[in-house]
Amino acid sequence: MSRRFDAIDLALIDALREDARATNKTLARSVGVAETTVALRIQKLRDDNAMMVTLRRDLYSRGFDLQCFADITVRGRDVDAVADELAKRETTTSVSVMLGTPQIVVVFNAANRADLLRVLEEEIASVRGVERIELHTAVDIRKFQSGYTHLELQE
Repeated sequence: MSRRFDAIDLALIDALREDARATNKTLARSVGVAETTVALRIQKLRDDNAMMVTLRRDLYSRGFDLQCFADITVRGRDVDAVADELAKRETTTSVSVMLGTPQIVVVFNAANRADLLRVLEEEIASVRGVERIELHTAVDIRKFQSGYTHLELQE
């Protein structure tokens, strides 16, 4: 059975989505509860694995102008072994094993076209078992949302 959330839980989660560094005092004011209530609720949400506060890098400020998605077709080697090796590369930000083709999708960032080619050749194509790479490059990111689940209000 999934955990149900009340209005205070949802308001705290929404406020933290807006500013993950907000203090308990600020959250208490915005939600209309005591600071101790905020602290207890956040701890309960974390303990229940219902919420995790994470940091996200600003790619542009770090010099990355391109976000790239590489569809990887594997041949002659176990897909999991190839995915594990790709996941160890510093340049990859996400490695997903898929059902069907492609067998693996890799997300990475590049500073420019030369960097993109370097990552493809030195970091991805050099992995034994990578047979084919189909590249998709984002030229403009219109939306990036990190919320992963629909939270239900308990009635």
